[in-house]
Amino acid sequence: MTIAMFRAMFLSLLNDRGALAMAFLLPIVFFLLLAEIFSGAAGTELQLRAVIVDEVDNELSQRLVKALRDGGALVAVGDEGMSRNQAVLLVRKGTADVGLVIRADARAIDDVGGFGDPPILIISDPARAVASLMLTGQVQQAYFEALPDVAIGSVAQMIGDQFVEFDAQQQADLDEGIAEMRVDAMAGEQSGWSFGEMLDTQTVAGRSAATNHVAYYAGAVAFLFLLFASMQGAISLAEEQESGILDRIMAGPGGVAVLVNGKFLFLVAQGFVQMLLIFCVAWQVYGVDLPANYLSWLVVTLVACCAAAGLSLFVAAACRTRVQAQNLSTILILILSVVGGSMVPRFFMPQWLRELGWLTPNTWAIEAYSGIFWRDQLLSDVMLPCLLLAALGTFCLGGAQILAARRARI
Repeated sequence: MTIAMFRAMFLSLLNDRGALAMAFLLPIVFFLLLAEIFSGAAGTELQLRAVIVDEVDNELSQRLVKALRDGGALVAVGDEGMSRNQAVLLVRKGTADVGLVIRADARAIDDVGGFGDPPILIISDPARAVASLMLTGQVQQAYFEALPDVAIGSVAQMIGDQFVEFDAQQQADLDEGIAEMRVDAMAGEQSGWSFGEMLDTQTVAGRSAATNHVAYYAGAVAFLFLLFASMQGAISLAEEQESGILDRIMAGPGGVAVLVNGKFLFLVAQGFVQMLLIFCVAWQVYGVDLPANYLSWLVVTLVACCAAAGLSLFVAAACRTRVQAQNLSTILILILSVVGGSMVPRFFMPQWLRELGWLTPNTWAIEAYSGIFWRDQLLSDVMLPCLLLAALGTFCLGGAQILAARRARI
């Protein structure tokens, strides 16, 4: 009897493609996606999107900028000749992960121990603090690779001015050694020094990093569970197809469209309440400013709910049975959520995976919510992701009506 039960379950699994995919294929896909994300984040493949502004534009600053660009850890965004304010705007919008400015209103880049503001400014978003730390390390490394003569010369000058006085021979030897370091640096040879006194940081958001993180994850988690709830509600369409209820509905005056539209409205209303509760908690507990951005939030939430409801009904209508709909919806939601940034912030992803995320509704919703609550953007600034979500919901609703009607006629 035990063997017979084993054989029955084995045959049942073998004949259910969705169950096979859930048991064996989905774990592999998830492993590959997460391994790709975190191997890149932990290794040398994670490239920061950095906007670099050289306000000084002399021989020394050009050497430093060249070393940063040639290091391979940065992807330069923005145009050359940009202003500092433009760089701040790119970081605020999320186009750049971090910014770097070689300042003209500070002490010289070769003045290590002098007075005045630090010559290198890091423009940072508090929610991407790790990007600022990574760029700081890259700047320090590039500085001593590209400008070892400047660093050692400045330190030696400070020692000579404040502690000891070099005699003529010592000064000549020092000058000769610095000249050799300059030649080595121009030839691309590296130096093993470290340095951290030349950097200053400017944040682009007035709120704390914790609040910005909450604003991001409020949108990410809310849309993830919106998809789960919508898919669960839409599965009833597959049940009605399987049980033959659609055949009787087809005989009515409204046809299948009445059923699909009714489910769509319910799923949109259910999703709206769900999203409202999540953002109310984020407002009351963590200070996400929902009242000040209520109108923009309302528009984004409505189109997000329409997209989730339409997509869920389309998936349910495309499946022949309830089991197929459950399996397919689970696989689809998990993959969209990983690639789209609901489970892992897109900042940690390789560049190709970031670009792939723009094909998912998760990314559209997250970018819209982040723009409103994180970057203080207006509704007009997040209109593109809103239009994409609305288009997806409309297209999938129409597709669900067509598929459901076709299933009922078969």
